[in-house]
Amino acid sequence: MSAWQLYPNHVWLADGGHTLVLLVMELPDRRVLGATVVETPRDAAALMARLVDSHGCPETLRSVWDTMFEDLNTAAREAVRQAGCAKPAGQLESDDFIWALETGNAATQAIHRGNPGTVNDAATALAMWLHAPARTSAARDADPRSSSLTVDAHPCEGPGSDPQDLLPDGRAWGSRTPPPDEP
Repeated sequence: MSAWQLYPNHVWLADGGHTLVLLVMELPDRRVLGATVVETPRDAAALMARLVDSHGCPETLRSVWDTMFEDLNTAAREAVRQAGCAKPAGQLESDDFIWALETGNAATQAIHRGNPGTVNDAATALAMWLHAPARTSAARDADPRSSSLTVDAHPCEGPGSDPQDLLPDGRAWGSRTPPPDEP
């Protein structure tokens, strides 16, 4: 079975702006098929079309669904449909889904560590993460229950992707309950 998990996320730029990234992961093999910086939904559609050409149609296609990513997700699904694939349906194992979140968070953190100033800088950091030899083995061997996400974290949040962690001027989008071990 070829299950694909889409992982869209925001990446904050040094000037306080942001861009979107999309990772596409194959499960249960637990590998990243591709990723791109998404400036328009067409970018997500182009990535999906290339992946279908390279890897065939997915049997299952899941995404972290959020209204912030609705256009991106719709474009990605439409590209799969336009490629002639049957409507992907199915479920993911919870361990695979957690692995996908962990891997997506690792990519987001790696991009953030590069302190990208522009969309091109973010794309370069993403490409470096994708081609880093340690990423594949570390991601494959990562403990799927490593607790990098707090209990109340949004699926697109994790260390390095929470807007409250990254906005330099103290602005925040909502609040998060601190983990029980924090004062």
